[in-house]
Amino acid sequence: MTKARAEDPETIRQWDRIASEEYGLPGIVLMENAGAGAARIISRLSREEPEHFPDPFIILCGPGANGGDGCVVARHLFNSGYDVEVYLCFEPGGLDENSDAGVNLAVIEKMEVPTVRPGQDEIRHILRREDPATVIDALLGTGLSRALKGPLLTWVQAATASGKSIISLDIPTGLDGKNGEILGDCVPASHTITFAAPKTGFYQGSGPDITGHIHVVEIGLPRDILENREKQQR
Repeated sequence: MTKARAEDPETIRQWDRIASEEYGLPGIVLMENAGAGAARIISRLSREEPEHFPDPFIILCGPGANGGDGCVVARHLFNSGYDVEVYLCFEPGGLDENSDAGVNLAVIEKMEVPTVRPGQDEIRHILRREDPATVIDALLGTGLSRALKGPLLTWVQAATASGKSIISLDIPTGLDGKNGEILGDCVPASHTITFAAPKTGFYQGSGPDITGHIHVVEIGLPRDILENREKQQR
């Protein structure tokens, strides 16, 4: 298989905008494709390396689209019979229930997937548990542009100190997707499941040491968008 070319995160966000505004493709469809593809990879890793990627899958979800991806992953893994625990690093009432992430959070809550908003001390305790588990990092995506601070920094530090295998969705939280800089602190992933294309920061700066094995999930962007990109770069 040909290695996917790395792209600047802003380019990928532009692809998403074009898909929505010019093709009428809802963002929630792209989120579904991303999360479903990630869940398939996680399930395969768990089957092939159960000692490294056991359930329960502890899914850490942030308040944006990356957290929405995590909710989709939670639904698919739960439906496949895995034990799943979702932990929200934000107050659920602060999330727009009509957003793509809000819709997917509501779905897993109605499915009674265990979903909790723990405090900072509690999340440290949860991630320090000695029982086998795998951490899924769905805290922040490529939009991060400044150093982590506050509760998010605590969650990243707790995940890092857990000693458990970590799988990041789209990008390890705290890594600059453009240049590979660590923004305050960063989740060290053993696998990164990225969407649409690898990010340029995966291969620069600290990126190679942070991303682990990289998997690319095709999310259903219209072919013309990618072909136009190819033409513009020639």
